[in-house]
Amino acid sequence: MSALATLQSYIYKIRKNVFEALGGAGVTLHTKPNGYRLDIPAGVLDVHRFEELIDQGRKALDGGDAETAAELLADALAFWRGGPLANVEPGDQLGVQITRFQERRMRAVELRLEAELQLGRHRELISELKTLCSTHPLDEGMHGKLMIALYRSGRRHEALETYQTFRRGMIDELGLEPSPMLARLHTAVLVAEPELHLEGEPAPELGLRPLQTMPDGTDAASGRTGNGDDGELAEAAGSRIAAAVGLSLGGPTQQVRSVPHPAQLPPDIADFTGRTKVLARLESRLAECRELHAPLPVLWITGMPGVGKSALAIRLAHRVRDRFPDGQLYVDLRGDSADPVRPRTVLHRFLAALGEPRSALPDDIDEASELFRSRCASRSLLFLLDSAATTAQVKSLLPGSGDCAVIVTSLAHGLAGSDLVLLDPLPDDEAHQLLTSIIGPQRAGEDPPAVDRIVELCGGLPVALRAVGTRLGRLPGWPLGQFAERLADPRRRLDESSLPDLDLRASYHAGFRQLDERDRLAMQLFAMRTGGPFTAEDAAKQLGCDLVSAEGVLARLAERHLLQAAGTKDGPLGYSVHELVRVYTLQRLAGN
Repeated sequence: MSALATLQSYIYKIRKNVFEALGGAGVTLHTKPNGYRLDIPAGVLDVHRFEELIDQGRKALDGGDAETAAELLADALAFWRGGPLANVEPGDQLGVQITRFQERRMRAVELRLEAELQLGRHRELISELKTLCSTHPLDEGMHGKLMIALYRSGRRHEALETYQTFRRGMIDELGLEPSPMLARLHTAVLVAEPELHLEGEPAPELGLRPLQTMPDGTDAASGRTGNGDDGELAEAAGSRIAAAVGLSLGGPTQQVRSVPHPAQLPPDIADFTGRTKVLARLESRLAECRELHAPLPVLWITGMPGVGKSALAIRLAHRVRDRFPDGQLYVDLRGDSADPVRPRTVLHRFLAALGEPRSALPDDIDEASELFRSRCASRSLLFLLDSAATTAQVKSLLPGSGDCAVIVTSLAHGLAGSDLVLLDPLPDDEAHQLLTSIIGPQRAGEDPPAVDRIVELCGGLPVALRAVGTRLGRLPGWPLGQFAERLADPRRRLDESSLPDLDLRASYHAGFRQLDERDRLAMQLFAMRTGGPFTAEDAAKQLGCDLVSAEGVLARLAERHLLQAAGTKDGPLGYSVHELVRVYTLQRLAGN
């Protein structure tokens, strides 16, 4: 029997034995040329129901209904019968999904434990929590919950031993002390803080002993002198414990940690112009990824210097920020400078913004990256990484899981698997609209031909148009025609279309720094060309080399956005030099 016949036989059996059993579930297998397509509605697969129950359980817990939350989360976890995709050989994409499923399962476990602690089931949870702490020896949340369960069960000495065991493990494995959160919980157990008890439940019989007093008169747990009033001591301890974060104390008197929600996006641009279709497509892409719980979406925005990559990214980030309630983080990676920001520095900044004590941040970049991914898990965060120098600068700054998204702007082309967005200069109508919004409709209407000429000389680059518009705004009496004449002079054009914070030269410098001597010479020769676009054959003649070598040079220059490439249906690929790039290159050749 042929392979095709065997496949068709299997498909027949699946249709008969599997899909008929599903009845009206809506699962259909369509025969297509060269294959089959399986359509599965949302809610049919166990993973869909699992995700749905987690969301319902979390909302019930946030709303104070611990009973319902515990039931929903237990139902969600009942879908698990081993590891995800256990009988499948995972590749890179499936490996990401498996990690996400495992993280979601752990989040569901944590939420269920949280709910059951609030319901006073601490004794029933001790065995399970001990098992989880054994399999996750560096998980602070699990150890904190075990300490609370032991304490409420009258086993304070075991709660203290749990802390010491965890502390030794942290020091031995990572060289780190437990977080202030867990240390405060340890202090609360030491002083038998009433906030640890459930409301209406009698305090457990703990066999309390007086606090040990240090030689300087302070008690070991709180650091206060032993001469003060006991009520004052208890009040001070209670105020410290109230800051214990992320550990369920249960009941209506539960103390909640103030989890950082960073909001670091730069201000939105009030007169942002155009890019309507691109913005709509990118918004739709992010919404689709979140609805389908797809792997981490990375939107990589690239294009020539001055084309408005950062402005588009900032506008997009502000439009979608409400979908990322746990915060938005931003960094300028200074990719167009001679000293880009090091990834470790960025990781430390992000971790501090997410609540990590700066004294606990690891120096090793791999350890810092691992800690960063752990802190991003089960959070909904938006990252804007502006002006990346290379893909290598970005890789260690990507969260591994959680409902996160990343927007990157860069002169370099994107990471494998990222959504690449190649920006072109603004079309004439949008360029006119931008310049008019800056200088005002009345002034723009005084000399429309001059406005047309200015837009043409700026080449549709938003940065140049904004610099020119700002300069004209500072000189309200300057005739537009006279300014257009100054701008037309190649010796003045970059100066007239630049301001200290809107200068294209730095980006052009960065592009040229990456060229070897041969490519730099080729770029200078191309800038001296006159006429329209040129082909690879034209370049080969000009450079005096074979066609393959010329195509390699053109590709490298186009990748750095020093050349613009445009394809046609019938003709060969054409290349051109943007007018401002030409001016910069010729000035560089002249030694200016």
